[in-house]
Amino acid sequence: MLTRWFDATAAKKFGTEMALLLAQKNQEEKEKLSRAKSTRKAEKRHEATFLRIEKELEGFKKDHRLNIYTKAQLGNAFKYTLLDNGFDQEFCDKTTTWLLLKCQ
Repeated sequence: MLTRWFDATAAKKFGTEMALLLAQKNQEEKEKLSRAKSTRKAEKRHEATFLRIEKELEGFKKDHRLNIYTKAQLGNAFKYTLLDNGFDQEFCDKTTTWLLLKCQ
């Protein structure tokens, strides 16, 4: 039973997937912004990405019980995947904090 408490495999996978989703959408936005100068549309698409992550998190929380350890592992996977994909430290910190607050 105690080993299940420390099993954060699903949380790590979820954190990585959400960071990759954010990185993919960010790359698409960069390509679209280079073609057009509509920043208002870009902001709406950016907000839509965060709403999608929030909905995915709600679904994940229904299927998986998150304890303090699994939340930390989810946050770590999310943050370091963002860093590996070229996001700056400040954005990674703020976005990870946002995600972990949504986990509660």
